[in-house]
Amino acid sequence: MPTFQQRTRAICASAGALILCAGLSACGSDDHCDGCVRPTQGYAGSISGLPAGASVLLQDNVGSNTTVSANGNFSFATYAPPGYPVLVGVLVQPPGNDCAVATGGVNPTGIVSVTLRCTPLAAGVTSLISDYAGMLSQGSAQGTGTAASFNNPNAIAADTAGNIYVADSGNNAIRQIAPGGIVSTLAGTAGAAGSANGTGAAALFNNPSGVATDSSGNVYVADTNNQTIRKVTPAGVVSTVAGSPGVLGSTDATGSAASFRYPNGLASDSSGNLYVADTGNNTIRKITPAGVVSTLAGTPGVAGFADGTGAAASFNGPAAVALDTLGNLYVADYYNNTIRKVSAAGVVSTIAGSAPFWGAVDDTGSAARFNGPQALVVDAVGNVYVADTNNDTVRKITPAGVVSTVIGVPGLAVFDAGILPGALQPSYGLALFGSSLYISTNNGVALVTNVP
Repeated sequence: MPTFQQRTRAICASAGALILCAGLSACGSDDHCDGCVRPTQGYAGSISGLPAGASVLLQDNVGSNTTVSANGNFSFATYAPPGYPVLVGVLVQPPGNDCAVATGGVNPTGIVSVTLRCTPLAAGVTSLISDYAGMLSQGSAQGTGTAASFNNPNAIAADTAGNIYVADSGNNAIRQIAPGGIVSTLAGTAGAAGSANGTGAAALFNNPSGVATDSSGNVYVADTNNQTIRKVTPAGVVSTVAGSPGVLGSTDATGSAASFRYPNGLASDSSGNLYVADTGNNTIRKITPAGVVSTLAGTPGVAGFADGTGAAASFNGPAAVALDTLGNLYVADYYNNTIRKVSAAGVVSTIAGSAPFWGAVDDTGSAARFNGPQALVVDAVGNVYVADTNNDTVRKITPAGVVSTVIGVPGLAVFDAGILPGALQPSYGLALFGSSLYISTNNGVALVTNVP
């Protein structure tokens, strides 16, 4: 089974002077493109309300950037290929301000109109989304904030000191973000895939997709394409907890005798047990501190949607797991578009969504709809936050099963900082530290303060 990858949005193809748009009419060179996607060359617009000496950094949904440092007119080019449906958002804005961007139509020459207005934040507004690290470009640079770069980051996890750990999948590395957005590499070497144990850059990973932390500061990694679960100490010493590199299977055993099939999500409890979303096997696995692997729920090789106990339950591409304070395990059941709950006894129930239906409906329990949920995290009072990846949103599920959208707008796939809901590119990991929610998205990590 293929591992989860960052989503690529559809691109229309060009043919001669026409832009052929799937499901839409074709645009001629003099067409104003009502009902069609035109080739885009760049943006032109105006900004007002920007404080003197301040600047705002804009980015579109293909990574084209520009900094605007004065009120008035501005323009910039885009990397978007002909026919790509472009959007513009605010990546970084002046502290204490909210800069709202509005994107207009495309003129006959392929220029998108953009209007930007900055206003002081109203008193008491503290729930905001901002760029915490990365996002300016793809890469492997260390640094602070936008000076750092990532390559398709997936799952993230927080430790007790507020450090954020990132499964930087495309770089085959585990990155650390210290408070203040300071990024370094804990283990692995960018661009080098492998399975070697060792310290720091001497250790190698192969598409690491899941991370979890314990109270001692250790980081556990679902090393997806190696079919293993790894451990990284605070000093960066990497060892293999369970599984054997390159060996696919579903064997319950101890250490290297156990096998997995494209493990993705990880969670750890206070007793040192690990829980694994064994995606390719459609199962939830448990690893004791002694390395003993067992199957908690689901049946290897059986994809389905059934509640029940142990092997009687079924999943379809479980992508992530998270624990609450009572020891219940929550599962982002990706292809079922549902959020499942697994008790300590292995009893599986569905708390929100209903397979095979997908959508972006806010409602209660089975009446709610998701679209490819790929990450989740649980707060201290039992609210579950879900990265609803293909909806470009973060959703919240209360203990009563009430689902709401707290961050992003369904289908608006561009990062836009400021007052919530803001906007998100597809998100692949979530972590909580206090009242702050961290999101891996847009080749970086976003921060939501005082998440509702």
